[in-house]
Amino acid sequence: MTFSNPRSRGSKTASIAWIVPSFASLSPRQVTYFSAPLGYNHAMDRSLQNGPFNMRSILLSGLLLTSAAFAEGPIAPATSDPLVVRSVRVDGTKSAVELKTQVGQNFDASTVQSDVHRLWATGRFDDIRVESKPEDSGTAVIFHVTETPQLVLHQFKVEPSTYGLQMNLPEGTPMSRLRAHQIAYQAQQDLRSDGFRTATVDYDLVPYIGNKVDLHLNIAAGERIKVKEVDFTGDTAFDPKELRGALRSLKIRRVTPPIPGVWAGWHLYPGYNPDGVQGDLALLRSYYISRGYFDANVKLNDVDVQKKDAKVSIGVDAGQLYHVRTWQVTGNGVLPKTVHPLNGLMRYQNFCSTLFVARRDAEHDGILDFTVNLQVQPTDASTKAAPEANLTATVDRGKPFHVGRIEFTGNRHFSEAAVRGNFLLDEGDLLDERLLRKSMARLNEANFFQPVSERNTMIHTDPERGIADIDFRVTERKRGAWNLSGPVGPASIAGPVEASIRTRLPAWGSGILEASTYTVSLSVFAFVHSFLPALGLPKIPLIPIAALNRPYTPGEGWKSGIMIIPQLGLRYGVAGYAVSQIQHRLIPVLDGDRGLETELPVTVDTPNSRTTLFCEPPSPRAYPVRNALAMGLRFIGAIAGF
Repeated sequence: MTFSNPRSRGSKTASIAWIVPSFASLSPRQVTYFSAPLGYNHAMDRSLQNGPFNMRSILLSGLLLTSAAFAEGPIAPATSDPLVVRSVRVDGTKSAVELKTQVGQNFDASTVQSDVHRLWATGRFDDIRVESKPEDSGTAVIFHVTETPQLVLHQFKVEPSTYGLQMNLPEGTPMSRLRAHQIAYQAQQDLRSDGFRTATVDYDLVPYIGNKVDLHLNIAAGERIKVKEVDFTGDTAFDPKELRGALRSLKIRRVTPPIPGVWAGWHLYPGYNPDGVQGDLALLRSYYISRGYFDANVKLNDVDVQKKDAKVSIGVDAGQLYHVRTWQVTGNGVLPKTVHPLNGLMRYQNFCSTLFVARRDAEHDGILDFTVNLQVQPTDASTKAAPEANLTATVDRGKPFHVGRIEFTGNRHFSEAAVRGNFLLDEGDLLDERLLRKSMARLNEANFFQPVSERNTMIHTDPERGIADIDFRVTERKRGAWNLSGPVGPASIAGPVEASIRTRLPAWGSGILEASTYTVSLSVFAFVHSFLPALGLPKIPLIPIAALNRPYTPGEGWKSGIMIIPQLGLRYGVAGYAVSQIQHRLIPVLDGDRGLETELPVTVDTPNSRTTLFCEPPSPRAYPVRNALAMGLRFIGAIAGF
C-alpha cells in the first residue's frame, strides 16, 4: 500500500445499512461525516477522515426516517411524529462501549453518525453496520461491529534506512492495520517535511506466531532537497539577519564559526518543504504585525532548485509604521484593559502577555476554545504618510468542560496507579489544558513510555454534557538497554568510562513494591576518580557494580530515586538518593513554565487584509541564570556518577 495519495486508494470502509421494511422503497444516498474540533491536531482523526479508512465514504442505505415504513402514501417527513428509541444494542463485542444514542430519546441520525465516528476512532473495529427496525411504536437501533484482531508487534523493521526518523516500537506494542497505516503515513509526512519531496512509505504486516506480527516499513525517499540560501527583496524595513531569525522551517543554523577567507564554517541546512515555506511566510507576516507594520505584504517570489540545492527568494513590502494610539482587550469573561503605548509604538510583548493571562484564566475554568480577534481601526488623524490606529482585541471563550474518562491505550506492564500518580488532573475535574500539558511532562519524566504529546493524545468532547474524555496512545519503552559512555576531557574532571546493561523487572506487586518501576543493572567503571572523596570509592582500575534502582517519578516523589548498590555501601546510596531528589525537584522550578505554554494565534483584521499574529510564550524571569543553574545541577549529577 503506497501513501502518496491516500484518498485515491481503495480500502475497506464501514457501511451503515439502515434496514427498513421491504415495502418502503428508499434509495441510498451519500453521507459526509465531519468531526467536531477536539482541541488537538490528532493523526488518528486525520487518518479516519482522509486516509484509507475514509469515514466520508460511509454509505447510508435508505433514509433514516423509519416512520415512512408505516405510511401507505407519499412520505411527509415534515408532519411525521419523531420516532422514540426503544432499545439500543451492540452486537459483535463484549467490550463496553459508550454511545450517545440512548433509550427514550428521539431518534437522531446525527447522533448515530457521531456514535459511528466514536467507535471508529477507538481503532478496535474493522467493520460497523447500523440497523434500525420498528419496535413498540418506536425504533430499535442495533450496532453490528466486527472487532479488529488483537495483534501485538514482534519485530519492527525499516528498509533500506530510517533516514534520520526517530521511530522506536518495542516488542509487544499493540498493532492493527489502522495503526500500521498511521505509522507509515506519519513517517512519510516527516520525510517530506525534511526535504524528501517525493518520499513514499509502504507497510507490510507479516504474521509471525499466534497473534504476533512483524511490521515492515519500506521507504522510497528519493533525493533530499536542502535549502542553501534564503534571500529577501523589496522594502524590508529590517536587516535580513533579523528576518532570518524569525524563520523556522527555512532557518539555516551555524554550528561552527567561519574562518575569514578560508572556510565558511559548518552549517546545518534544512530540507525544503513547501508547507514549511508557507508556514515561515506566515511567521514573517506575524513579525511585521507585532512591530506595527499592519500593511506589510510578504510573498514567495521564487524557489530555484538546482540538483539537490534550493534557493528561496521572499519578497517584502513593509509599508508604513503605524502609531498606536490605544490598544484594548475585551470580551466575555475577560476584565477589560486599555493601554496608551508610550510614544505610540506597538509593544507586542505587553499585548501578548495580557492575552496569555486571559487564556490562562480560561484554561483554569476548563475552557478549551479560546480565540482572539484583533481589529486595526485607523483614527481620524491617520494619513497615508503617517498612519495611526486604535487596536481592539476581542476574546471569545467557549464553554467549560469537565474531565470524563482518562484512558491509556498501550500500557501493558505498569499499573494504573503508577501511571495516574503522575497526573495533576483527575476524572470529574475541570479540564485545565495547562495542567494536562504539565501532567504529560510529568509522565514523560517518569520515563515509562515514549514521549507523550498532543500528537498521541485525543480529546473527545461532548458539548451537550460538558464532558471531555481523554485518550492517551502510549508506547512503552524497551525493558532492556545497554550503554557505553566516556568523558569529554580528562577522567579526573569529566568522570569515568562506563559500560552497563540494565533491564526493568517484570510486572508484579503494587505501590512501592511494584516491580516494573525498578531496574536492575550491571555496570563496569574504569578510570574512576571520585568527585565526592567522602564516599571513599575504591581506587582500582575496574569497578564492577550491580545495582537495584527505582528511578525518580513525580508521582511517587520521595518513594522513588532509590539506589541500592551493595559494593559501594550505604553512604553512596544515600548520596545518590539526595542528588536524585535535588535534581528532579529543583530543575522543574528553574525551568519554569517553559514548554507548558503554547503559541497563541491572534486573527488580525486590517482595513486591507486578514492575517495572523503568533504570540510566543514569554521566557521565565531571569531565564539565562536559571538555565545555567539547571545545567549545573545536571552536570554535577552526571560527573558524580548518579
